[in-house]
Amino acid sequence: MNLESQNKKSKKRWLILRIINIVVVVGLGVFLVYYLLNQIDIEDIKSAFINIYTPSLIIGLILIFSIDFFRAYRAKILIGSGRIRMVDMFLVSLIRNGFNMVLPARTGELSYIYVLKRKFKFPVEIGISTLMIALVFDLIIVFSMIVISIIIVGINKYAVSSTSVILIAVALLISSLLVLFYLSKFVGLFIKIFDRILSKYRVSKSKVIQNIYKKLVETNKNIELIKKRGIYWKVYLISVPSRILKYAAYYFLIHAVLKPMGFGFNDLSYWVIILATAAAEISAVLPTHSLAGLGTYQGVFALAFIMLGFGKEISIIVGFSYHIINLIFTIAWCLIAMVILSLPVYRIKEQKYQESGK
Repeated sequence: MNLESQNKKSKKRWLILRIINIVVVVGLGVFLVYYLLNQIDIEDIKSAFINIYTPSLIIGLILIFSIDFFRAYRAKILIGSGRIRMVDMFLVSLIRNGFNMVLPARTGELSYIYVLKRKFKFPVEIGISTLMIALVFDLIIVFSMIVISIIIVGINKYAVSSTSVILIAVALLISSLLVLFYLSKFVGLFIKIFDRILSKYRVSKSKVIQNIYKKLVETNKNIELIKKRGIYWKVYLISVPSRILKYAAYYFLIHAVLKPMGFGFNDLSYWVIILATAAAEISAVLPTHSLAGLGTYQGVFALAFIMLGFGKEISIIVGFSYHIINLIFTIAWCLIAMVILSLPVYRIKEQKYQESGK
């Protein structure tokens, strides 16, 4: 009875904290949208959409769509099973992107685990382990590209501030590499701490807690299996073009908005775009990231763009314009993928699942 009472209290506490978090996140997003829009003329955003440079827009959207082929192939290699086809993983990737764009703090990543479990009957630990490894690879490449970008862009223009940022990026890059190669040990350490906490507070008898503990252990085993398969180099080689294409897509979308304002390719550096968009994307990981990134994403992007030499009004207009285009495009494909997967005529491979590494 005491255990049930504790569970009810923890659930109630979690619910209260979750409600507070949602209120804060939504409130912050609304405030930032209001504040940013007050810094410009809304007609300028309308004009940016009407006069958008179509060739760059089309190239940008094609690149965004093509990125998911690389993501799908990477996920298929990590899962390591013929149970799921490339077309299946591509649809899963589209759904994952859509939820990531809408939900705060990258909680949309959970849609990847859910779809693999619900539609393709993969155990939860397969989804968690492959997602964790893919995210670590993304971090490694992002921090590497940030370091390269600052060296190319910042050495001449921003020598004072760039040194400290490079050091931070290098430290995060090294940390990401350590996490990648010792991921199972880190997870194992977390499991030991989790086990001690459960024993200390005598809550290990709860079925929910036991199930969580079991899934953590199984996830760690699968991480070890994936590492033993020796596929990290393949995953890295696939992850690199995926990230390069992503920032190239952002480059063309931003160029599409800026071209009618008199900015040509010579006025826009690919490396500058990486720094501005990477800063905005990193902000999306934080719990303060608003619904669909509205307000918070544009705010961080505008701040980074201003620091890189662009005017305040232009930075805000570009931040809203290219993000909204990306948001609509990604959500549209997410909905299409969800519809396709839910169709009765859509069939998946009927064969017994085999764990990766077997």
